[in-house]
Amino acid sequence: MSSVVYQPDYVPTNFTLGGLRASIVLPGHLVVYGFTVTSTNAGAQSLLVFDLAALPADGAVPLIGKALAVSDAVGFSWAPQGREFTQGLVLCNSSTLATKTIGAADCFFDVQYDVISDGGNVVSAES
Repeated sequence: MSSVVYQPDYVPTNFTLGGLRASIVLPGHLVVYGFTVTSTNAGAQSLLVFDLAALPADGAVPLIGKALAVSDAVGFSWAPQGREFTQGLVLCNSSTLATKTIGAADCFFDVQYDVISDGGNVVSAES
């Protein structure tokens, strides 16, 4: 467990990539304060959250799953202290809630986080 100290006037790093994607990967030991995912899909789909440094194979079981309504947005917040991800943060859409079945590149992702240690990795996007 890390010893991150909450500072009320602190602003975390923001990560967002222009364009629609099926997933994003932020590798490294992180504190995540929150994120927003916007689905532009004309059908319902799911949002899956993993504590991993790379996008897992289809069939992987997520830490958290949330149903996304048709063309909807969802926000998660762990403010003010944040939630620790020891390997990294993976967010992806999926046609199934209980296991990963990656969908189309039809989501916007926006994450607020701090790096505790990135192990030399580079933040990337998978789609």
